[in-house]
Amino acid sequence: MPRSGLVHIRLAWAGAACLLLVLVLLVLGACSPSWPWGGAGAPTATSTPAPADATPTPSVPPASPTPAGSTVITLTIWTTPYFAPGEATEGARLLAAQSKAFQENYPDVRLDWVIKPAVGLGNLRDFLLSAREVAPTVLPDLAVVDARDLGVLQNANLLQPMQGLLPENVLSDLFPFARGLAVQFGQPYALPIAADIEHAVYDKRRLDAPPLTWTDVLSDSVSYAFPAGGEDGLVNDTFLLQYFALGGRLRDEQGNPTLDEAVLAQVFSFYASGAIAGLFPPSMLEAHTADDAVLLCLNGTAELCNVRSQTYLKNRGEWKDLAFATIPTWNGTIATAARAQTFVLVASDPARHEAVRRFLDWFSAPERNAPWTRAAGHLPTRVSSLDLWGAQDAYAAFVRWQLSSAFSVPADPDSLRLYQAIQQALREVWEQALSPQDAARRVMSALTSQQ
Repeated sequence: MPRSGLVHIRLAWAGAACLLLVLVLLVLGACSPSWPWGGAGAPTATSTPAPADATPTPSVPPASPTPAGSTVITLTIWTTPYFAPGEATEGARLLAAQSKAFQENYPDVRLDWVIKPAVGLGNLRDFLLSAREVAPTVLPDLAVVDARDLGVLQNANLLQPMQGLLPENVLSDLFPFARGLAVQFGQPYALPIAADIEHAVYDKRRLDAPPLTWTDVLSDSVSYAFPAGGEDGLVNDTFLLQYFALGGRLRDEQGNPTLDEAVLAQVFSFYASGAIAGLFPPSMLEAHTADDAVLLCLNGTAELCNVRSQTYLKNRGEWKDLAFATIPTWNGTIATAARAQTFVLVASDPARHEAVRRFLDWFSAPERNAPWTRAAGHLPTRVSSLDLWGAQDAYAAFVRWQLSSAFSVPADPDSLRLYQAIQQALREVWEQALSPQDAARRVMSALTSQQ
């Protein structure tokens, strides 16, 4: 699409040097280069074609022309390939169509999408933090950020409260974990738009039914694969969801880091028992993500494996022998860990907030969010959006159950240090170099040392 198109997309350069170069270009009156959709450097994302019963995007009534003399507001949106219009995938194409329809319906609002890396040098979060310090005038009106970065951005005073921009009926429609992410300190600071969860799949050729509890796994000798190697040295969501399912907390009433030693020891004991019994493949210590773990089901090493919902949605048409299931917990409590992408407000100028409100209303509306999440291979964060996936889809009914019981995992610096301590202790428990009780005590010592 040429630059004159209704939706303008810019791709930010990666790397720490990128920010310095952008600042120089700003002085010269220039910014990041523009790319046509689908061309070199265009946004990419996992594509999951929408099934035939997916709800279509409704037609938009003809827009009125912009009144003479009216002001056109350009909303700058920093985003990642996760949520970016373009031509590379079905989800990106649908988002591009929705962006075009929005601007036709609201001709006094222009959308300027600026695409930045999700991870690595020059990622969106770091760009926000750096720009605030050295070039606050380049900050966007809105940004699409990983929910795990909300704490860091909030502490940096980058986020503006969204009171008045998010109606109560929208907040009440969010699944509980998403509502907890949206409202902080008594005010809404984020609008979760898409989620991914971790659940299990089992080989129907080898298991008649999936185990529901740890006792089922151990007594029935079910070979179970889940990520145990940690991500970037931090314990996996799998451990944390087991901890949450037993009532463990990571925050006390005042919001300070806390841990329950008895619950920690109980989760460590499950890992120890399974490893000793030989039910957990040794290669699990090299499984860093749920996608690594599911390979062990695909190659026949395990009967039960963890998987990310995004991966399952992408492949479920081909995985004829794998059926979805809940992750077994100590007493069968349904629990999962959810990761989400959220809209946050960065612009502090109230004059721009009406345009922001219209944008958020448009893109979060179930009739647009439901087909986009389905096409992009993500899960809705709103109950009414999931309703539009269709009652005939058994997976939609399953994830409703999961999303209603999901936990979000904080990623502030204090929490990350605890996750590192847990992962170090977990490896020693697995290798039988440390008892579950001693492992829990060691992690508690790490918590005490940082208070």
